Amino acid sequence: MIQLADKLNCTGCASCAQSCPHLAIEMQPDDEGFLQPVINNEICVECGLCIKRCPVLNPVKVSLHEQTVYALINYKDRAVSSSGGAFSAFADYVIEKGGVVFGAIIDDGFQVRHIAVEDENGLPLLRGSKYVQSKIGDCYKQVKDYLKEGRLVLFSGTPCQIAGLYSFLGGKRYDDKLITIDLVCHGVPSQGIFNAYLDKLRKSPRFNDKNIETFQFRRFDSWDYLPSVKVAKSRRIVLRLVENAYMAAFFEGLIFRESCFRCQYCNTQRLGTFTIADFWGIGRHGKRFSKNVACGVSLVIDNQSMINLLFPRLLNDVYIEKRSIEEAVMEQTNLKNPVMRRPERNLSVKIMMNPETSLSDFLRLCNLPWKEDWKCKFIRMFKYIIYKLRLYNIYKTIIYKLVKK
Repeated sequence: MIQLADKLNCTGCASCAQSCPHLAIEMQPDDEGFLQPVINNEICVECGLCIKRCPVLNPVKVSLHEQTVYALINYKDRAVSSSGGAFSAFADYVIEKGGVVFGAIIDDGFQVRHIAVEDENGLPLLRGSKYVQSKIGDCYKQVKDYLKEGRLVLFSGTPCQIAGLYSFLGGKRYDDKLITIDLVCHGVPSQGIFNAYLDKLRKSPRFNDKNIETFQFRRFDSWDYLPSVKVAKSRRIVLRLVENAYMAAFFEGLIFRESCFRCQYCNTQRLGTFTIADFWGIGRHGKRFSKNVACGVSLVIDNQSMINLLFPRLLNDVYIEKRSIEEAVMEQTNLKNPVMRRPERNLSVKIMMNPETSLSDFLRLCNLPWKEDWKCKFIRMFKYIIYKLRLYNIYKTIIYKLVKK
């Protein structure tokens, strides 16, 4: 009988399901909403290909060239990106070459899933952070088909999804046609957990069962975390303390997939052609950084000595500066180790998935801040005022330069 990776270690990358020639494996949500491979034993012929294509059971070999680290600011797209706009710079290059770009979107039903985009009109859907594990669907098969056609392909995702893609491709990198971007990942909550959160958010006092039309995890004009929603006939509404329970739990690692706590990719031995993230702490650890950081700066790690091929195109729209790997890992903890599993993790997921509990119940039972004291109110009002006066980026720049970690 076929034995795939267990629930503690399976990353949900779906390489096994897409590799099965008999379609005997289906990715189904477990009781926490995480997609797990389920084998239909009536169809399975036990060929073992799914095991060979599992990056957990058969880790993808890392073949690094000399890594080079850059700080990147994409002036063309930074205002519509949640960091410095690195993804957009690479995506624009691939689209201009007649290629295809794969990335995650939040669709109209708030489902986070990977899609393919073949023109620049589709790129806005792929921009911005989505703090939910995306459903890969059959994207690995699509990538392979495009590569067979000789198309240039960019695939962006979490490190485990990049590992899943390379495993599906049998370890072949297609360096001349395939560019992969792995994100520095904190960990991933499930679609089921996100859905449960949205249900609670709709029932919260400020929304009172109003229809939420869009959800945005981060502002696009800065690298601050300010989730917001839009309801009918309203401006975008920034979420307050209790309403922002999902991200509060996210940053405490209380709602992650079990495999995230033992992630084999939380280090500098990266699988992607490039690694991108926010360049937290740039200019605070030795070498000065002269550019304005308030709207975000991207960290780009070139793992395969490929960026020189893109330089002529990149230099048209971006500022790029060489930095050190030591600076890159200084405040990016997930380039050093995975998030530590908290004892309250199972209880936190159970409470969030329980339709009878409110967001304030969730925060209180998980020992997270759930009451707005005078300090929280002052900070909220202060931020509201400086946003209105368009002074936030000036404030952020001053604070950033003053704080030393």
